[in-house]
Amino acid sequence: MTEQTGAVFDLGYKPYEGTRLGRSGAIRAIIKDGMRRVMGLRRKARKKVYPWTLVVLLALPAIVFVGLAFFLSTFSPEADSPFGGHSEYLGLSGAIVMLFVALAAPELLISDREQGVLSVYSSRPITAWDYIAARAGALFAVVATFVLAPNILMYFGFAALDSEGMASALVGNLDDLGKVLLTTIAYIVGYGAPALLIATYAKRTGPAAGIYLAIMFGSAGFAEAFQNVSFAGARFGTLLSFLQHPEVIRNWVFDQAQTGAPIEAGFDPWASLLVIVAVAVLTTVLMYRRYRVEL
Repeated sequence: MTEQTGAVFDLGYKPYEGTRLGRSGAIRAIIKDGMRRVMGLRRKARKKVYPWTLVVLLALPAIVFVGLAFFLSTFSPEADSPFGGHSEYLGLSGAIVMLFVALAAPELLISDREQGVLSVYSSRPITAWDYIAARAGALFAVVATFVLAPNILMYFGFAALDSEGMASALVGNLDDLGKVLLTTIAYIVGYGAPALLIATYAKRTGPAAGIYLAIMFGSAGFAEAFQNVSFAGARFGTLLSFLQHPEVIRNWVFDQAQTGAPIEAGFDPWASLLVIVAVAVLTTVLMYRRYRVEL
């Protein structure tokens, strides 16, 4: 029989004496973590490729366009260009926003469930509402930043080239910033809410992104098909075109010619706004029902 001995080590344990940030600190930490996660920061290089490629695609046209306007006097915002103004540029931004949230939303929610992070959050003084607001807030903040930044660059860049002076142009075109902000919110909520809803119940990131894109593109085709159906009430099927509603809001805000299945079916832009709000409310309610048990 061998003789065994033990030793006691004094690890110098001391209780935490720093500032206790409480609930607000926990919410800020979740938002910050979410913003880093969707951009691939502090993660493997392959996690950075997709989001940063989309960010470059979003910012590059504005940089090139403003640069050309500075160096070529004949190149102006009124020139024949697919991203000649804020409205056209936001049309391009909308497609990139949809591609971005397709993967960002699952990264925010599914990874927490896969890695058991929810149990860590549940040990903090936060509620299910806090978690939902923090994750949705992180997604909103990142997307809004990368949509608004190029538009602000265009706003100041073209004002600097205005023949009547920069100050006059900034004041005269100030309403453009309000329109850009409203349209940006419509795109983020209109495309982001369905992505968060799917990510709330999906089990894998890749399939969640695929399902989301299939629904978004499929809903547009589904709505177009309802235009050719003659039975009573068929036109309400066009309201299922989740892909087109933010575009309707963009055209509405910038007072441009309307297109899309809901408009062609006789609905006013208000109908698209109501659908976006309804989907956002439904997403919030179902997310709360999903997470109230775990947090």
